Amino acid sequence: MSMPTSGDSLRDALRLDAAGMARRAINAVRLVFGIAGAIAFIVGVLLLVWPGHTIPVLAFFFGIYLVVMGIARLSLGLFGRSLGIGHRVLNVLFGVLLLVGGIVALRDIAIASATLLVVIAIVAGIGFIVEGIMAISESIGSRSQVVTIVYGVIGVLAGVVVLAVPAWSGFWLLMVAAAILVILGALGIVRAITFGRSVLKQL
Repeated sequence: MSMPTSGDSLRDALRLDAAGMARRAINAVRLVFGIAGAIAFIVGVLLLVWPGHTIPVLAFFFGIYLVVMGIARLSLGLFGRSLGIGHRVLNVLFGVLLLVGGIVALRDIAIASATLLVVIAIVAGIGFIVEGIMAISESIGSRSQVVTIVYGVIGVLAGVVVLAVPAWSGFWLLMVAAAILVILGALGIVRAITFGRSVLKQL
């Protein structure tokens, strides 16, 4: 019998498989996915419908999104006792990053537009990348693996694009960010619907 390697241990720590989770934990994960997806989708649509609004509006929406996402990820990391330790630690770290970024964005709405765009781009880019990496790690052994991997890959690519061009004009950053939020929001809602569905039917 082969001995487990450090890579296997890390993979097991990051695994998010509904088969080993209680009904309450599955519902909590689905709730977080659903709330995050719905907020991302709504914010993205609002930004696409109102492209001519000022940069402070963009900062406000991003700030709200980051704060809610940060609280949701922190809660999942602190109270998701059925999750692996690695996944809980990542959720806490990511939650703190999002929460701090959101608070900074909401407090500094009146700063210069160019600086605000760069700050938002950096926070959003890092957030997209971390969220994408976490989604890909969650796909290991998941029954909704394809959707989760697609979600993760799009998140990573979106983060790289945003970080590569943080000084884009406000309009194009607004359009790209809005489109990304709509896509990730829709995929997040699908993840919420599909995660653990077959396991819940057996409980």
